[in-house]
Amino acid sequence: MLPNKKIIDSKKYSELSKIDLSPEETKILNEQFPKILEYFDLLSKVDTSKIEHVESISNVFREDIARDSIADEILDIFPSKKERFVKGPRMM
Repeated sequence: MLPNKKIIDSKKYSELSKIDLSPEETKILNEQFPKILEYFDLLSKVDTSKIEHVESISNVFREDIARDSIADEILDIFPSKKERFVKGPRMM
């Protein structure tokens, strides 16, 4: 359990993240967010000293292999395009 359990101001976080929440969603978030933070607090206490760290793993990326692209075929489908870019309606 979090020692300084605070009331989460979901309105503040929704404004910061530019997400509109309904009153029902705000209520749900107010109930669930402290539980989520408690879970993260629990995870932070897990002993990971015997876990192999990512830094010690080498060459985790696959080999880069060139392949044929279907981009030209896809671009042929769109009626309005300029060079290799799809044109859409103005938004403003």
